[in-house]
Amino acid sequence: MDGLKGKDFRLGAWLVAPKLNSLSCNGKTVHLEPKVMQVLLCLAEAGDVVPKEKLMGTVWAGTFVTDDVLTRSISELRKVFEDDAKDPRYIQTIPKGGYRLLVSAQEPEKNKGFGLTEKAPEIRPAPAAAVLKLRLRRATLIPAMVTALAALLLVIFTLKRLSSAASNASSGPANRAMLAVLPFQNLNNDPAQDYFADGLTAEMISQLGRLPSDRLGVIAWNSMMRYKGVKKSEDEVGMALGANYVLEGTVRRAGEQVRITAELVKTGERGHIWVNSYDGDLSDVLALQSRVAREIASEIKLRLTPEQQSRLDNPPQVKVNAEGYDAYLKGKATNIWGSKMPTNMDAQNFQKAIRLTPNYAPPYIALATHYRTLASYGLAPSKSSYTNARSAAEKALQLDPNLAAAHREMGWIEWRGEWNFAAADNEYRRALDLNSGEAGTHEQYSLFLKSRGRFDEALQEINRSLELSPLESVSHANAGTILGLMGRFDAAMAQFQKSLQIDPTKQYAYERMGAVLLWQGKNDEAIEAFKKAAEFSNRHPEKLAWLGYAYATSGNTQDALAMLEEIKRNPRQQYVSPFHVAMVYAGLGDKENALFWLERAYDDHDEWMVYLRIYPEFASLRDDRHFQDIERRVGLL
Repeated sequence: MDGLKGKDFRLGAWLVAPKLNSLSCNGKTVHLEPKVMQVLLCLAEAGDVVPKEKLMGTVWAGTFVTDDVLTRSISELRKVFEDDAKDPRYIQTIPKGGYRLLVSAQEPEKNKGFGLTEKAPEIRPAPAAAVLKLRLRRATLIPAMVTALAALLLVIFTLKRLSSAASNASSGPANRAMLAVLPFQNLNNDPAQDYFADGLTAEMISQLGRLPSDRLGVIAWNSMMRYKGVKKSEDEVGMALGANYVLEGTVRRAGEQVRITAELVKTGERGHIWVNSYDGDLSDVLALQSRVAREIASEIKLRLTPEQQSRLDNPPQVKVNAEGYDAYLKGKATNIWGSKMPTNMDAQNFQKAIRLTPNYAPPYIALATHYRTLASYGLAPSKSSYTNARSAAEKALQLDPNLAAAHREMGWIEWRGEWNFAAADNEYRRALDLNSGEAGTHEQYSLFLKSRGRFDEALQEINRSLELSPLESVSHANAGTILGLMGRFDAAMAQFQKSLQIDPTKQYAYERMGAVLLWQGKNDEAIEAFKKAAEFSNRHPEKLAWLGYAYATSGNTQDALAMLEEIKRNPRQQYVSPFHVAMVYAGLGDKENALFWLERAYDDHDEWMVYLRIYPEFASLRDDRHFQDIERRVGLL
């Protein structure tokens, strides 16, 4: 059967409806993500083995994704078909080749319609040279007609509700739109006010991200900020980010008055499809943001549940203090650009926002993030930092128990601050239930899953994060680390290259790449990568520790000891993680000192201890009873 795109067809007992992104069988209808449907279409149209490269180039053309997004799509299809990769009936994996659909696509029989009531056929996996023959058992006519009529009515209803905009989206015959919000332009002609325009853009992205993620994906700020001051057409932005809608805006501020103009553009079309201006007092900015989100949802014709519509129509009735909101955006400026270390001034700004509007939850979340980031950057001890972070996050949840960002922060605190892994998992799942369209939550959850050794799940989550933030350098580096832990070194190195293409000075990417190079035995290349990490981090103790470990495992004991000496001397008075000092001693084969510093790390509640179980750098200590006792006390065994 040729030319399947846009046509309904059958695979065994399943009716495939590409325009609706749905599969139907036995009265059951399953909706697929648009990209998953496109993968299925490619396999069905080919009728033979389709190389991975061809599938990636066809379905994800022009976007930054790993081949693991394809693996996830195949996994989703197998779940629907209840197929087994080891004993396939529908989709066969061809080692080093690609994938093949074992069931040929057929036109729907005219007298059967939708929702066939026959049972799924028994299909045996085809040998390499065999031709698969299927025997379908016919259902009784009356149940089939009843099911067909019900399914037909459902399809008609669904078609009426789907917007023409979504149907014609550039990402395929999808009912999920992708929106990119460009940094709002500051019309005050005062660079000192850029933080205000950037902060409003980031907050608007957060607001739009709360809309149903199965209908609307919103590209994260960490990718969008790279377009600040860059002259690109809407079509170029959409092509680079996989977005079919672009929101542009301007901000003008006069004292406590603010004017926002927003324009929605559909890529590939001339002119805007919606434009509006909003004038108001800064204290009403939350209502203003909700109004923009509501109007965009209306223009894109998102289908919302009554609960979602009610939440959109009735935003929290919080009037913020103008001076306090301004302080909140000033504090966020460090966080949203991610290029500066957190400072005491950031905390003071968040505390001022809290003092002036104590019933507004986001500053509490920002303060929690600030405190735990101090620990991660080695600017403060873990114990005190996480105690303060928990207090702020708990207050945010008291104000709004359904705030996804607060649950995300609590997940990080339970994980790295408390070593309470079950509670952390629950918090991350709750955050994703409340808002699955937030790239940062998917990324944090992937790191948690990595630390638990659940690498397949971690890879799925980091890929979901990259779908929503394809230009996030750190995310590509995290994807590379996970792939490296899975032994998929070529794919890992490709991710590091993407990370450094986005930001050639990203010290974190060099550190993570250095570790994966070590795992491959490429010590000289690893040392060069760690040197770059040390250089771009201003010789941060953690980066020096990785360089020291690489020297130690390369037999360069003198340079390794020199790194240890510099770390302990600590000229910048930063908190030195005992975990990383122990790692250097492990590389030197000094078990006694390695265990001594791991005990120090346990006593300090060093947040990096969550990775003790999965870091290959400690492999030489795994059989030691003292080491195992430390793992047990942390909760890793």
